Amino acid sequence: MDIPAVSLPLPHGRGSVSSEPRLSRSGNGKVLTMNIRLLVAAVFLCVAATGAPRDWAKYPAVTQIASAEEIFAIGDAHSDFKRLARAMVAARIIEAQPLKPEDAHWRAGHAVLVTTGDMIDKGPRALDVLRLLMLLRTEARRAGGDVVILAGNHEAEFLADPSAPKGREFARQLKAANIDLNEVGACKGEIGEFLCSLSFAARVGDWFFSHGGNAGGRTVAQLTADLQGGVEHDGFRTKHLVGDDSILESRLNGEGRKPWIDAGMPDRGERELLADYARALGVQHFVEGHVPSDVVFADGVKRNHGEMFQRFGLLFLIDTGMSEGVDDSGGAVLHITFQGGEKATAICPDGKSTLLWDSVSKPDTGRATACAK
Repeated sequence: MDIPAVSLPLPHGRGSVSSEPRLSRSGNGKVLTMNIRLLVAAVFLCVAATGAPRDWAKYPAVTQIASAEEIFAIGDAHSDFKRLARAMVAARIIEAQPLKPEDAHWRAGHAVLVTTGDMIDKGPRALDVLRLLMLLRTEARRAGGDVVILAGNHEAEFLADPSAPKGREFARQLKAANIDLNEVGACKGEIGEFLCSLSFAARVGDWFFSHGGNAGGRTVAQLTADLQGGVEHDGFRTKHLVGDDSILESRLNGEGRKPWIDAGMPDRGERELLADYARALGVQHFVEGHVPSDVVFADGVKRNHGEMFQRFGLLFLIDTGMSEGVDDSGGAVLHITFQGGEKATAICPDGKSTLLWDSVSKPDTGRATACAK
């Protein structure tokens, strides 16, 4: 009886157990030693806690879509179903303002909508936000479009440790809905399976989307390998998701850390670093959420809190602090179109549109004043 060495992931990314089982002989022939019994117990516990391994072909770390007729992007909704839906209505992504998720209907045809994470926490209706996006993804795909739903640091941190204080409000909402917190954290049930299947970044044509922006100068293949390998080895606690410089956690406004776009300073300026990072990914533009607050660039240009903002035509900041729990703005949608030249426009819930960038004039800076609440 030959039993190979194995490496097993532990629940919530607590490393791995490696074992080379040994056999011993007794008067009754070969018997399993305590080492084997412990191994079997470990297998049972790990399978019970984490379920089947992720199917990376079906649920890739980085979603890639070759092209789109038009693209919409929305930043951190943070459990504010009402404001999220209102912004979607204004951008003509959905029809009328829904009272509940199942009332919403996709109207954007072949367009691709990308949401850059942080759907949970800080607001009262996290489950409705999640279900709205799930339902719209189904309808969009039937219509020939798509909804790409990315994980943010709040989703990753919850899955890394569902009992952590940061996710307390989401945990409370799960309990109120009679959904077992630990089952969600173990990737089980409707919500758990959904959260654990989310991609961490997306490339749509020449546009790259993620929560925290920092791809670290890697190619799509390198980034994919790091994210997939990190999750397989350490679960959602991998440094590639929740480390300070990760694609979900990197900051632009300091908070005790160097802004990720200043990693090359002083030898490589912010524009140069962004261009190099974009070149490595084979794209022209970065779109990130995560930061609704003030951002000051090295040359003194300032993005004010709540604004949708672009810099150098390379970096687009779309977290406008729409949730009532943040309350920097009423929310906004980034709309990217390609007919008659490439354009990126911010759309407010009241229907007001502001051009941030276009491929003809190529402004270094574009801003849309924080939308009314």
